[in-house]
Amino acid sequence: MQSTFSRFTALCLSPLLLLCASTTMAASGKVCTGDAGLSKLEGYWSSSHFLNLLKIHGSWTGAMTATDSQQVALNIKDGRIKQNLAWHEGDETEYCLRQQGDKIWLLGDGKSRTEQGPYQRLGKLDQNEADLYLARIIQGCFISEEKEQWCFQNGKLSIDGKPAKASLSRDLSELDLYGTPLRIEGHRLPFWYLVRRGDAWTVFEDDYASNEKRVPVDPRTSKPWRVLRKQ
Repeated sequence: MQSTFSRFTALCLSPLLLLCASTTMAASGKVCTGDAGLSKLEGYWSSSHFLNLLKIHGSWTGAMTATDSQQVALNIKDGRIKQNLAWHEGDETEYCLRQQGDKIWLLGDGKSRTEQGPYQRLGKLDQNEADLYLARIIQGCFISEEKEQWCFQNGKLSIDGKPAKASLSRDLSELDLYGTPLRIEGHRLPFWYLVRRGDAWTVFEDDYASNEKRVPVDPRTSKPWRVLRKQ
């Protein structure tokens, strides 16, 4: 009798044990600011939705303005999880996230914030985040009408074989909202804006939008500074 009861009890409890085990596994996928488990997730993360928008628009401003730009990316470093906040402000909030496969989700607090994600790993911390994004927008070599060779490789630009001091400007707070702005050093104006036109790219010289002396650029009608065609 006892043996029969024991077998019956074991059969009844087994689903509960499985439930407990699955709950434990689910809980183990949650990590928060300060947890040792974050060390395995260090790097740059971008939302799958945002990366898809970059592919659709082929433009940094196009993708940034098509979604909530404060929620498109995370970086995980030294036990902290930080949102990009449009690459304009600091973020000292403590967060928790859950991992499933190769994706992560930022957990909501049940009050003012809902779960965000999924995010996928964009690159490692020893890489340049701006370069990682620019490589998603433009790659390859092009010839300008001035016979210059412009090459974009892994987010870095060279012109006639010489590295150009140019990088993607992720913070759009003081910029005009068109194309893909590159912050350029040692040039007449601080920005080059890349605008895709079919198989070609146009390049506009531009200034901070807040500069009162700035001459506004309309990429549809203004004359580009350079026109780049696929080599």
